[in-house]
Amino acid sequence: MMTQKSNEEIYKSLSEEERNVTVTSVELTDKAFKGKTDYSAIARLNGKVVFREGEYFSTLEGLQLFVFKNGKQITAYNWKIEDGTKNFRILYSTKTDKSGKIFFGLILRGDVPIIVGHTEDIEQETHYELLVHAWDTETGYIWVGDNQDGGLTRIDYLISGNTTGKQNFIENLIAQSYVQKTSKEEEKHE
Repeated sequence: MMTQKSNEEIYKSLSEEERNVTVTSVELTDKAFKGKTDYSAIARLNGKVVFREGEYFSTLEGLQLFVFKNGKQITAYNWKIEDGTKNFRILYSTKTDKSGKIFFGLILRGDVPIIVGHTEDIEQETHYELLVHAWDTETGYIWVGDNQDGGLTRIDYLISGNTTGKQNFIENLIAQSYVQKTSKEEEKHE
C-alpha cells in the first residue's frame, strides 16, 4: 500500500506534459503486449523482463540506457538478468508509423522519475537524447535519437558463436562511443 501511495504522489507531482507522456507510454505498451503490428515494448512481465514486438516475444538478458537533457547526461542505467526483475525500473515502448518514423515513450521509475517521449500528439519542449540498448540470447536492439522531429533510429544485430564475455564488450563499446560522441559535440558547441 505504501508503494501505491508513493506512486500516486509522484504521479500528482508530474507536469501535465509528463503525465501525457506517461499515459501514452502505457497505451503504447498495452498495444505492443496485445501483439499489434508496428508497436514494441520492454517491460516486466511474469517475473521476467521481456521485449514484445508484434508476434515476437523475447526474454531479455540485459539493458543499457543513457539519457541526455539539453546535451548533458542526466542518467545512465544498466540492468542484467542476474540483477533479477524486482528492481527493474524501465517502461519503454515504441510505435513505428507508415513513413518509418519511430515514436516512443520512456519511463525510468525512481524518486524523481525521468519521463521522455515523442508521439504524434506530444513533443516535449525540453530536448532529450537517448540510447536504449537491449539484448536477449540471440539478438541485440539499439534505439538512438531524440524527442524532437527526428525521432529514433533502430539497429538490430545478431549474437552468434561463443558469446562468453563478448556482450560486455558490446556494452562497453556502445557506452564509450555514445558518451564520447555526445561529449565531443558539447565541446564543439562551447
